[in-house]
Amino acid sequence: MEQPRQRLQLTAALTMFALTSCRDQYRIGDYVWVEWEGRDYPAYVVDQKNKTRFRVHFDGYESRWDEDVTLERIKGRIEGPASAPPPPEKVARAMGSDPKPSASTRAPSSFNVGDRLRVRWRGSLYAATVQALAGPGKLLVHYEGYGTEWDEVVGEDRVVGKR
Repeated sequence: MEQPRQRLQLTAALTMFALTSCRDQYRIGDYVWVEWEGRDYPAYVVDQKNKTRFRVHFDGYESRWDEDVTLERIKGRIEGPASAPPPPEKVARAMGSDPKPSASTRAPSSFNVGDRLRVRWRGSLYAATVQALAGPGKLLVHYEGYGTEWDEVVGEDRVVGKR
């Protein structure tokens, strides 16, 4: 009678190990899709709490929206520029913007592909080059002297000026 129980426990343990070992392992700095209220948003992994819990910063949002998330909410890495869905209504209102701005209210970018800029990141300025226009008020930039894993989509509000 004891043998079937031990086999069941061993099978359960091996299944759990297989499920957790097959998951992507994420690192600080990874650009990932994170599920929030039924939609996927681009975010950066900014801290690892443990093997299955990460602190993320949602791209284009203030740091007050940073959140600890489990692996189940991380939907994969993002390669290249990402276009996020519009913010949920409560987030847009909290940020002081119209939850559903019309396309005609968006200004075209004042930057072009190839422009050399100074970009603010966590209180410091970095030399960057515009790789692509990623959407209204959004630029895909490459930080000079850094690998492409640090390329990111930034809001024009983080651009200090052209170089």
